[in-house]
Amino acid sequence: MSVEENKALIRHYFGLDVTPEMVRTRRQVKPTMEERQGFFRAHFESIFSPDFVGHDSKGDWSREQSLQENLALFFAFPDVSWGLDRMVAEGDLVVVLGKMLGTHLGSYEGIPPSGKKAEIKYTSTYRIADGKVVEAWSSMDWLGLMQQIGAIPTGPPKK
Repeated sequence: MSVEENKALIRHYFGLDVTPEMVRTRRQVKPTMEERQGFFRAHFESIFSPDFVGHDSKGDWSREQSLQENLALFFAFPDVSWGLDRMVAEGDLVVVLGKMLGTHLGSYEGIPPSGKKAEIKYTSTYRIADGKVVEAWSSMDWLGLMQQIGAIPTGPPKK
């Protein structure tokens, strides 16, 4: 695939190729959580190779483990949106700098819903082969997320 095709695949993963008509249809249909989970699973599996390996501060991930982590975020932050601030590509690699925005309305990592809006910054590098993501390296601001949803304090203890 060309560099531009690789970038288009990553834009598609983040849903940045969604048209206004698709948004209107999605708002009218109101799928159940099970339907949303099924849709996301199909979307994810169409982009990530069965042999996918992800790497981050938590360790190495299989495609299924990465899917489950994505679903956990999706259900904890049902209004999640992904922004891309920068995208750079060369050869089979695509690097993305961006942020995830959402409202903490479901349990995440054992933390009950806070109702708070959160923004988590991330950097990800994707390696693409044969039209699928085969490997990724990610760094996300998990500490910032936990502070924003009230799971840990943001500053020195109050006196």
